[in-house]
Amino acid sequence: MTDPRLAEADPPDEAGGHPSPDRGAEHPALAAYRARTRRSMTIYGAVILVIGLVAFLAVRLAYAHGELDKVSLQTAPAPTSLPTGSIAGTLSSQWQTSDRAAGGTPYSEGIVVTYSGHTVNGRDARTGAVRWHYTRADELVCGLVQQDRSTIAIYQRGKNCDEVTGFVTATGQPKFYRTLMDNGSLALASAPNVVLAVSDSAVHVFDNAGGLDRWRWIAPPACTVDRSLAGSKGVLTAYHCGAEYHLSLHELTGAKETWSILVDQPYLPISAGTVIAAASTSTGRTITLSAGKGAITAGPQLGSAAALTSSLRSLPRSQTTVEGSDSSNRSVELVRLGSLYCLNATGKLLWSGPTESQPTLVGTDFVTGSVGGRVVLYRLNNGQPAQQISIGDSGVLPGTTAYEAGTGLLLAGSKTEFYSGRR
Repeated sequence: MTDPRLAEADPPDEAGGHPSPDRGAEHPALAAYRARTRRSMTIYGAVILVIGLVAFLAVRLAYAHGELDKVSLQTAPAPTSLPTGSIAGTLSSQWQTSDRAAGGTPYSEGIVVTYSGHTVNGRDARTGAVRWHYTRADELVCGLVQQDRSTIAIYQRGKNCDEVTGFVTATGQPKFYRTLMDNGSLALASAPNVVLAVSDSAVHVFDNAGGLDRWRWIAPPACTVDRSLAGSKGVLTAYHCGAEYHLSLHELTGAKETWSILVDQPYLPISAGTVIAAASTSTGRTITLSAGKGAITAGPQLGSAAALTSSLRSLPRSQTTVEGSDSSNRSVELVRLGSLYCLNATGKLLWSGPTESQPTLVGTDFVTGSVGGRVVLYRLNNGQPAQQISIGDSGVLPGTTAYEAGTGLLLAGSKTEFYSGRR
């Protein structure tokens, strides 16, 4: 007969034995851990809940104001780059658009970057067809540059140009979004790795790969920024405070201001790479400045005072220098003030030539100019015209800049055109 006490005992577990009389009880160490962390876990859960609620309300608010609905984006696979080689003597039109070209270098890896109104376009260099675009229906493009395979667009919100979006140039894929601290209108220029944004009260350099600030300089109270020029030796800035005129040199990518000096008359920067130089808007006089302390010496004579002062007053508030190295590995800098001037590292004028457009480098030996509707390739070492390139029937309009694009030329002015041809 079975002992009734055995029938009341716990049944065997799956392993055939009997469970511990402590089965179901929480381990003392675990219970202590739960007691220690109960308060922090409660706070953590509350924080997560608040973050989720804020994100939800932000999205609802954006939709309520229509901001998300006003952004249109289309990306595309990277195209094939244009073939490289020498530029033909006669070029024919391949396409044109009323869009304006980006600043910096508008052509990169088979893409020409342009803009109009609310939209940034990445166009196929061969056909002009739009491969990618980015549109903000409620804001206008107030600045656009392309440099180092990155496109940086700044949109105007209210009275400020401060909404920045960075793109991969080849595909149009957004890389970053940010809002600048700068107020008012901005003049943009691009240098290797960075964007130079200049207003009448500040000079701002930020990274073009991720949008992070490198440095930002604020003009003293009651002072106005006149011009900033970026080059390999830094950013040369002219500003005035009433009747006092200043020149300062700042590192291009670092946080250090190298020097700041008072000058006797209003000067504007004209060179900041191979040589540091400025020219007076009242007399046309040029000066060179030492990189270390800003020591002033007399600069070269660059044409008549009247012609120089007129050209100086038409310079943009923000610009990048054009630097090159000639066939003798001599560093030179190209300055356009009415004519085209080539300076060496001591500020000596090596040569000059006529041009109706801003200079750009072609390969390592030539620089572009335009004369009488034709693009002229000047040799960097001596300024001799090496080639004159005919452009279609109407030629190059004054003020249009010619950029090397494969074996053709991209013309950037009041419209954007691409020309190519064969010898």
